[in-house]
Amino acid sequence: MGYGLPSKQTVNVVGGRLQARDVQVGCRLWTLEGESGVQTTVVEVVTVKVGEVVDIVTDHVTFTVAPDQMLGTPDGWVHARDAEGTVLAWTPARKLCRDG
Repeated sequence: MGYGLPSKQTVNVVGGRLQARDVQVGCRLWTLEGESGVQTTVVEVVTVKVGEVVDIVTDHVTFTVAPDQMLGTPDGWVHARDAEGTVLAWTPARKLCRDG
């Protein structure tokens, strides 16, 4: 399995931000469900070492993920390693907690 974020990657928790390494079972995270931000609860945390990472560069942000990390696109999910030239689903983090 090569899914996941680097330990220092910032994630959107309900009420603020954490580095991925600080996320624990029970943490509440903001995630996208379609075009809406929804709260989800972490039920398991797995730590693995990977030998390769992929830098995702967009017009808005650059982030690093494992090659097998799934990224949302208008046409469905793709692995990060296959995402070059693909339009990604994206929303500003500050909008995840807004209703409507």
